[in-house]
Amino acid sequence: MMKRSLLVLAVSIVVAGGTSLIAGGDGGIVLPASATPSGYSLEDMAAELALFSTSGNDLKHYPETPFQILYITDTNTFKGVPAGTRFFVPIFFIDDSPTILGDFPDDADDIADYIFGADQLGGYDMQIVVDGQATTLGPAYLGSTHVGGAGLLDGGGHNFIQLGGFLTPLTPGTHTVTIIANFDGAVIIELFGQGITLEATYTVIVNETE
Repeated sequence: MMKRSLLVLAVSIVVAGGTSLIAGGDGGIVLPASATPSGYSLEDMAAELALFSTSGNDLKHYPETPFQILYITDTNTFKGVPAGTRFFVPIFFIDDSPTILGDFPDDADDIADYIFGADQLGGYDMQIVVDGQATTLGPAYLGSTHVGGAGLLDGGGHNFIQLGGFLTPLTPGTHTVTIIANFDGAVIIELFGQGITLEATYTVIVNETE
């Protein structure tokens, strides 16, 4: 069976080669990878989400941040979001808890090749789709962190990699946010006999008032 952390889509995605920002009247624009809203970077969000994501989204580990984080729930629905709320959308994560897929990187400079390299996971066409408008993210949207002590909650690993992005506020009303991640690297082909696509859709209902 595939490593659990690849199946638990935290809500965000990637593709080799840069990013395309698509503006829309309903908000929900993916910020550049270098953006640091309220001082938070993608590396910071990896650190904030490492325990939450590896716990299977146990709310006692949900981090306190200025953002509404989208994550897998029973219904994938987020109601009553105050107007003006910014979002963080993790697409997927992977870590070095057993069983490790492929050659997990021991150097930050090797993370992009591990996620996108054809001889490893072979990630491609990773997208966040907000109300039908797609944004494709590149390796710059990867963040990572090292967790000390007892380690991560899915098996005691210590190194966590996440792909995701910050979204601008959505207008009041009902919106959909879909994440799509494709993998066809050698490690995936060996495991499944073919490439795989991971996809999840969230419903976000934003209030008229903050």
